[in-house]
Amino acid sequence: MIVSVNPSYFCNFRCDFCYLSNEQLGDQKKISIDRLDELLSQVPDIEHVDLYGGEIGAMKKSYFYDVKNTIKKYYNGKININTNYSMMHDGFFDDDVYLSVSYDFEAREKSNLVFQNMMMSRVPIAVLILASPKVINMNVAEMINLLNMCGAVKSVEIKPYSINQANAFTVTHKDFENFVIEWLELEDQMDFQFVNGDKIEESYNGLYNAFSDDHVYITPNGKFGVLEFDVHDREYFKELDSFQSYLEWADIEKEEMVSPICKSCKYFGKCLTEHYRYVKDLKNGCNGYKGLLEWYERMESSESSLPLASQTSFR
Repeated sequence: MIVSVNPSYFCNFRCDFCYLSNEQLGDQKKISIDRLDELLSQVPDIEHVDLYGGEIGAMKKSYFYDVKNTIKKYYNGKININTNYSMMHDGFFDDDVYLSVSYDFEAREKSNLVFQNMMMSRVPIAVLILASPKVINMNVAEMINLLNMCGAVKSVEIKPYSINQANAFTVTHKDFENFVIEWLELEDQMDFQFVNGDKIEESYNGLYNAFSDDHVYITPNGKFGVLEFDVHDREYFKELDSFQSYLEWADIEKEEMVSPICKSCKYFGKCLTEHYRYVKDLKNGCNGYKGLLEWYERMESSESSLPLASQTSFR
């Protein structure tokens, strides 16, 4: 089971594309350690833990270690900390954590400061880039060259933007697919791992779980959380009181949130969606990113038709 722990939504940034409202980002409410312990004790077989918010770097040192030590009671692996890296925190450099840095170039505030911190980072970092309207119109080659300059960057992943209850930009699923393909076509220029390519390959080979039955969130309100969509198809956190309620919701997702279009798709259940939303048509693609899987299939087919001596995998 993957557990994403959000101890607090408080953040020092106010990004216009954030899934949290300004009110949430300014709220210093945090989950109590006792409640965090109680929720984690309900989750079986924890295989991965993300720690994010909000901004983890803004947490007081004592509370950070209380949270981390509570997680370690139930999980022995390294904890993935998601940060905007605008401020340094002693906990970022512990041996039992690794860092994922949300970096969107000029689309995110204090980008120069964050890049300087990335350049000086004494630990490896994974970069997460949100495909917001501003980002998808940037020059991909220039973005790759800039990231190549930072020796600490070991991997990069492009994350899809989703309309949510805090904002609603126009970025279609096809926009995201085309942007990722731009990166894939320049993969030989990268000095880092491109995670999207790995995920596409895993999904195409049936190794990816598209359902939410292996990933649960813990919110600052002391609840379990899942990503849901309201009547206007806007993403939000639906909160649940118990792990059993989460399991029941996960069963409902497989029945009520999956459209006939999805059920008839050959990639159903193993596509690239992070959580299913009801697909009414494929005019602008779908959040399973079928277009990326079809692109991969075309690349593989064209590669296999070449003479053996000429074959070089696009990966």
